[in-house]
Amino acid sequence: MMRRMTLKTMIAATVAMTFAAGACSDSNDSSVPKVSKTTIPPEDRKPTTLTLWSSFGDTETIDAFKPMLDRCHKENPWLTIKYVGKDEIDTALPAAAEAGKVPDVIQADLSGGLAALEAADIVLPLDEYADRDGLDWSTFTPGSEKLVTFNDKHWAIPFSVDTAALFYNQDALDEARIDKPPATFDELKDAAEKLVERKPDGSIERIGWVPDVGDGSFAMGMGLLFGGTTFSQDGKKVTLTETDAWKKSFVWQKQFYDLLAPKDKLTRFFDSLGSYDSSENFFITGQVPLYLEASYFVTWPERFGGGKPERWGVTPMPGPEGVADAEDFSIIASGNFFLIPTKAKDPDASWIAARCMASAAKEIAEFQEFNGNIPALVGALDLFEESVVKKTPAFETFIDLARSPKAVVPASGVIINTLTDEVTQLALDFRDGKIAEDDLDGELADLESRLQDELDLELGG
Repeated sequence: MMRRMTLKTMIAATVAMTFAAGACSDSNDSSVPKVSKTTIPPEDRKPTTLTLWSSFGDTETIDAFKPMLDRCHKENPWLTIKYVGKDEIDTALPAAAEAGKVPDVIQADLSGGLAALEAADIVLPLDEYADRDGLDWSTFTPGSEKLVTFNDKHWAIPFSVDTAALFYNQDALDEARIDKPPATFDELKDAAEKLVERKPDGSIERIGWVPDVGDGSFAMGMGLLFGGTTFSQDGKKVTLTETDAWKKSFVWQKQFYDLLAPKDKLTRFFDSLGSYDSSENFFITGQVPLYLEASYFVTWPERFGGGKPERWGVTPMPGPEGVADAEDFSIIASGNFFLIPTKAKDPDASWIAARCMASAAKEIAEFQEFNGNIPALVGALDLFEESVVKKTPAFETFIDLARSPKAVVPASGVIINTLTDEVTQLALDFRDGKIAEDDLDGELADLESRLQDELDLELGG
């Protein structure tokens, strides 16, 4: 199994970390290693074994990852990287830091957690290493660099990105006499109406499109689509009411659920859906023929569906102004990257290992072809595009979005988990009719105020 992450766990940083106070230390602590001006020449290095914690734990994915390790071992004969598949790194890492037993390198998706990483002083900023060794951040896609940057520092080296787009079942569209996948909000609403199928008793057999299948998991992503923000760039201010984007997003989302009233029948439909990561996935079975998801999902019709649905494709998700050119806008839902713990036993060796893995263009392209994510390294992305698009044209949409110079990424803040939960609950309450539209402005303002108080407290303000 690849991983059980839908867009709900990627968009808007729902995997961000809020670390326990016991894991924190003074950012000026003399124990933080200083970067030397030169590295030790390879021939003078003693044999060193580093432990890599990776979020990929299944056997097939580990096997696909190993060529990157083999390359780094060959280029650095003194180095051995011990691969350890690790579940829930976002919680395992602070616990390991508190216990003084951190790994030497981490590969994970900790999108949106950079503010917490800085506050807890658990991983190293990498700019001094990059400056010393001439790492050019422009060798990575613009969105992936944004993803590893917080407060004007780079905290990781990009590995892959997840871009989001609209999957469509062409057979279902043809059946509903829809000529092409939706390219505007009006077309999406029209398709959502035409694709609904009900049984004689009124129960729902098929829906057209909804932002998420019942749990509010896409509420944050839709806010980004409308231009909503969560935190200021320095992570010190909650910005839910800077514009009316969040309100517009909530109102727009609700109409798709209203199409499927009464609520009890919609709830029963959602409850009837099969396992997300199986042949019973609702897109594979045709129960949800329009579905917003990240790039790895491209591999699932073959991986789980045995070729079903037979005719499907991917198109950019329309926004309020229609489909935006990738040159002007895209959403990077999340991404994987390499980090170095502050307490790693040999940070310089960890840097060499992380940089080596993150720059192995051929091996990265091959790994991401298996894994379904989009390489962050431009050289690897070029190889990936040359290889996979011939076999799976749907990847081209995600590649174009990944290259966007104006990609939007999840904001980072130390209370991102709380903010995500609260915004999602507000969206659900409004969707369920518990909050009137006229009251949304006040609810958002109250929520922003409460969250700002919590943020100030966490930051010691």
